[in-house]
Amino acid sequence: MNRLRLFHPEPARKRLRIIPVFLPYHGCPYRCIYCAQHLQTGMTSGAETAAGEPALKAIHANMVQSLQQLTTTGTKNSGVAFYGGTFTALPMEWQELFLKTAQSHRADGTITHIRCSTRPDCVNAKHLLWLRGIGLDMVELGIQSFEPDVLRQSRRGYDGETAVKACLAVRKSGLELGVQLMPGLPGSTISGWFRDVDQTRALAPETVRIYPCLVLRGTPLSQAHSEGSYRTWSLPITVWAVSRALNSFWRQGIPVIRIGLAPEGALTPAIQAGPWHPALGHMVKSHALRSWLTQAMTALPEVPRQMYIPRRFAAEFWGHGREHARTWRRLGLTPANVGSWERPYFLVTTLACALQK
Repeated sequence: MNRLRLFHPEPARKRLRIIPVFLPYHGCPYRCIYCAQHLQTGMTSGAETAAGEPALKAIHANMVQSLQQLTTTGTKNSGVAFYGGTFTALPMEWQELFLKTAQSHRADGTITHIRCSTRPDCVNAKHLLWLRGIGLDMVELGIQSFEPDVLRQSRRGYDGETAVKACLAVRKSGLELGVQLMPGLPGSTISGWFRDVDQTRALAPETVRIYPCLVLRGTPLSQAHSEGSYRTWSLPITVWAVSRALNSFWRQGIPVIRIGLAPEGALTPAIQAGPWHPALGHMVKSHALRSWLTQAMTALPEVPRQMYIPRRFAAEFWGHGREHARTWRRLGLTPANVGSWERPYFLVTTLACALQK
């Protein structure tokens, strides 16, 4: 064999325009040691960040306005996502109102998917079936970790068994399952992180999000970091560990739909420490792709002489700041013999010949 044709390992997924409805802290039984939802969602002031019914009314009014705009413009196939709080711990009447408001836009095709995020200790079988019955499609569980020591040190308020049972309950209800993981929490180890990845793969969620732990000013974790009782993971370790996890999820066909927090305006100056980089997702994906490609190339009988890469993946191939150029050079691949094309696959050959684009 002197040619190798490879498709990008990332699973294909349906991409929806998401209409986010942020509910910072609403329904949360207490603040997690790392959490600063008002910064993570960009909602740093105003009625929506306050507690109680007036805030929920303001959030709902904004949601209604956003959906009406979609209807007016004829925008179809969008999804509504309730983020930033513990949706299933909201007063039942508010859960119903939010879901029925979103559901009312299904008939004309404006909304085709509805999801919410919540804690694993705030779901049960009866409640999940009720939510499904009034329009919910997916529950994203903020698992963060299945490791007992990590959950204890992070004061999450539940154990690993509760986290697994919650995932299974979502599955049994017929709802889609999303899992959110947070490597680098207090008590985290590399081996524990890979156990979290293996446990998540065993539960086969529809989606995974990975948010490496950051220290945000004003949180209990900030104090622990200042006192020296908590140390963050470095950026290089995080990129390596998450890229390995990414390949593991990809091999099982599980899409990872988010890596790292979105760079909201108020978030960046509030970061005290941690593996923050505005291009973290790109860096992780490029490392995962490099690892996958180099492994695949071992099937070739000789060193590569020529390679074509899909144009859309050129930045991933070379890496952030062309950091992977040295790796490819060692394999005999340089800008002189690596070209890009519009085809959806990578082509590696040990023959120095002109290939038809």
